[in-house]
Amino acid sequence: MIRYLLPLILLVLFRFYGLELRPIHHDEAVNGWFVDGLFTRGYYIYDPENYHGPFFFYVLAFFEKVFGRSLASLRIPAVLFGIGLTFVPFAFRRWIGFRAAWIGAAALAVSPAMVFFSRYSIHETAFVLSCVLFVRVWLVVREPGAKVSIWALLGLVLGLMASLKENFVVFGGALFGAEAVTALQSRRLLIQFDRAFFRGLAVALAVAFVFIIVFFTGFFQDGQGVLKFFQAFLKWFDTGTKGNGHDKPFLYWVELMGRYEWPALLGLASSLVLPFLKTGFVRINAWIGIFLWLIYSLVAYKTPWCGLSFFVFLAISFGVATDEILMRLAPKKKGGSLIARNVLVSTMMLGAVYLGYKTVDVAYLHPDQDGHPYIYGQTYHDFLGPVNRILEDLRTRPEGFEKTRIQVLSAFTWPLPYLLGQVRQTGYYGESNAPAELNADYLLIDESLLPKFESRIKGNYQRETVRARQWASRMVFLTKVGN
Repeated sequence: MIRYLLPLILLVLFRFYGLELRPIHHDEAVNGWFVDGLFTRGYYIYDPENYHGPFFFYVLAFFEKVFGRSLASLRIPAVLFGIGLTFVPFAFRRWIGFRAAWIGAAALAVSPAMVFFSRYSIHETAFVLSCVLFVRVWLVVREPGAKVSIWALLGLVLGLMASLKENFVVFGGALFGAEAVTALQSRRLLIQFDRAFFRGLAVALAVAFVFIIVFFTGFFQDGQGVLKFFQAFLKWFDTGTKGNGHDKPFLYWVELMGRYEWPALLGLASSLVLPFLKTGFVRINAWIGIFLWLIYSLVAYKTPWCGLSFFVFLAISFGVATDEILMRLAPKKKGGSLIARNVLVSTMMLGAVYLGYKTVDVAYLHPDQDGHPYIYGQTYHDFLGPVNRILEDLRTRPEGFEKTRIQVLSAFTWPLPYLLGQVRQTGYYGESNAPAELNADYLLIDESLLPKFESRIKGNYQRETVRARQWASRMVFLTKVGN
């Protein structure tokens, strides 16, 4: 077995290579800034405007405590969760077999989305992993005679999901829909709703609620945390239905999978067929993938990393369907063909190489390129040059981080609040509240705003203009002469 797993292990471990190759993204900077606040305050104050739950910030804080404050420290947890997510098909090998699990895991190992967003410090890989773990435990508790301890584990995973992203209700809807359709197909209830079931369900909900209380209240230091947890759903529903600048057409995911995730696209096609050929977990998994794809296609708000929520289930369907075809093409089987089998395997290997090329291009070679749908609101490498020079200069001065003044006049300030988080006297301003005089040691001004506020600059400055981030104006860095 190890000779089959070793190539996958080597592939996923490569995700640790060059973790700082990609410039820090807006969302990563926000997360890092929240972690800074967690260290300052001692706990995380949940804000429903942020949408995402507190658990991931405590994970990031732990890794920063161990490895120090750096972009690599922020990204290591996402890599670890992404590696776990890649291997989840093996958690279901009891129902799908080792080869189907290996094919599904291989598809995830070379998936451009899986690799790219596993090297990106956001909640997504942790959240999707918790959803898949929930399915795995659910398969046990839905069987008669499930122990109370397993129900408690289900509640723990449910609490984890809820403490990561509010999207857990979307996953819950997809799972409920999958169970309902599976019951209709089977013409019988597959779950025994007896006293033991409801007793176990009560245990699971109690454990989940305790988990939510602990993390959303900052370990009982923010009494309003649980109320904010419920308030977030109203905000999240409003954002999801309106799009808020991230609205995409219904077929967005199909187009994306067609360009970069062909196993997921074939998995979607397979999921439309497998429920009528298979039973048990294979059927449920297929319906989960279909319902998640459908819900995320109907929701106006679409960001590319949300596709991970159903790519994993589609990869499992892809593995099952491919394994079924390979078995039917086995030479000893009636109607089998060695030539057809070899052609299929060769085609898949070429497809894997193609995915590998796409992955290396976006994750390692050109992680800030324009035009790629996965590179979304990305900071440019150009922007980091002058920022790093400022930080290097401050490190050479006694009390540089304490006494140096920086004024930022920009419509898009991120990722600066995290990058300059250790510079105590940094002010951030917009067009409506700009100070009467711009006279700090360093001025960072949107190029589009410079003509309007040029007269407010007091003193002599050296200037450098660079690309800042996608969707934003170029930024002018002004360094006071003699600084």
